[in-house]
Amino acid sequence: MAFINLTMKKKNFFYLIASILLFLFPIIRIILVKCRDIYLIDLAAYSAVSRALFEGNNPFPDHCSALFCSFGTTVPIVYPGQMLLFALPGFLWGNAIQIAFLALNIAIVIFLTSLTLVRACDYQWHDLWTPGKKQFFFSLCCFFFLFSNNTMIIMRTGQIVLVLALCLYCIFWGPASHCLRMILFAFIAVTKYSVLPVFAPLLFFKRHWKLCLSSFGIFLLLSLSLVLCGNNLVEVYSGYFKAVEILFQPGQVNHFNMSPQMCHLGFFKLSIINYILKLIAIFPILWLFWRERKCKSLSDTAFLLALCLTMLISYHGLHDTALLFPLLFIRIFDFAKRKQWLLFSITALFIFYLVLPGRITLTFSSWLGTIPGIDTIVWLSNNPWGSNFKHVFPITPFFAVALALWSLYLYLHVKEPYHFKIPEMLDNDFSKFPENDNNPEFQQTEA
Repeated sequence: MAFINLTMKKKNFFYLIASILLFLFPIIRIILVKCRDIYLIDLAAYSAVSRALFEGNNPFPDHCSALFCSFGTTVPIVYPGQMLLFALPGFLWGNAIQIAFLALNIAIVIFLTSLTLVRACDYQWHDLWTPGKKQFFFSLCCFFFLFSNNTMIIMRTGQIVLVLALCLYCIFWGPASHCLRMILFAFIAVTKYSVLPVFAPLLFFKRHWKLCLSSFGIFLLLSLSLVLCGNNLVEVYSGYFKAVEILFQPGQVNHFNMSPQMCHLGFFKLSIINYILKLIAIFPILWLFWRERKCKSLSDTAFLLALCLTMLISYHGLHDTALLFPLLFIRIFDFAKRKQWLLFSITALFIFYLVLPGRITLTFSSWLGTIPGIDTIVWLSNNPWGSNFKHVFPITPFFAVALALWSLYLYLHVKEPYHFKIPEMLDNDFSKFPENDNNPEFQQTEA
């Protein structure tokens, strides 16, 4: 018995050391990269535009294609409705704001991973700090999340995708407060409305009318708040939409010949092909709305499918795939628990791709770009983000398509998925609506 106890102590000590190393390695990497080349251009954009609007200045003069802000850098266009949310960082901009942003994102990754395992993967809170297999798996998930390319892009550029991810999942896992959920949903809408073309109508089809309409009301109020500082709404928004239109033209930062790591269907040189592909993607979206209309909960597979389809039809970059990590972790844990190792391995491959160093994917993409005649079919990019890579093939949208197809397969075949439920559903009485697992129309077959 003493030998067994000693063996267990040694094993737990090994798990503890491994867990600490898995935590420290990506954090040290982030710190080293911060000291070298983190510039937080997007966070600077949110702050600069918000500060300019708060001071009553139009940040989009002459419908410019890019905004030259007071921080001395050219930054992407920002939705003007964010003024009240980011004006304060605009006035306080400096190293302290940048360090706080990095610390906040690291904390969000750790908290969101913890929340995912506790709420959806049979974890208890004490499992997270008790040495053992469960703590090791938690550390491994945090490692993949922090070490992934999408998270590193967020840390480098100052995107707020992780903040949006926290808001998105707290709509289901947060306190049972309708007002809080309403505010979180509105925050997502005003900071990145491209996330909601599928998710918002899906909740509306599920008859969460109060949540959707009240959040939309807050979105409108924030969008109109510019007048409080003396801004001309027509001039500001006409300049904003004109600038956005220009930024999606060849040679601009939001086009595939400049940024190959985007997810949406827009990489073919013949535009009609892109439109046809997006039209095809609309059909599974409409089918998803119809199939989910009477289900009061949202399965993790339906959630994953909705987000993947969203990334195909509206503008998204590789950094936006950080929204998917909690859902992929749920699938990984569930497949391991059921010992469905084939499904586990395929899902793990998608996580593995996201964790691959960017230099490896760029090297492979650059090699694909050398295929004769490929440049006449798709947009290739040279020296993306100042790198030395030439004729880079847009491999990221193909990854997004593959993940969408895999999520569709999981949605159709995974039996008894985890179900997200909005706490204390105050919107409607669902008693007359059948659940997925009780209604033959919505039965799912086992993989």
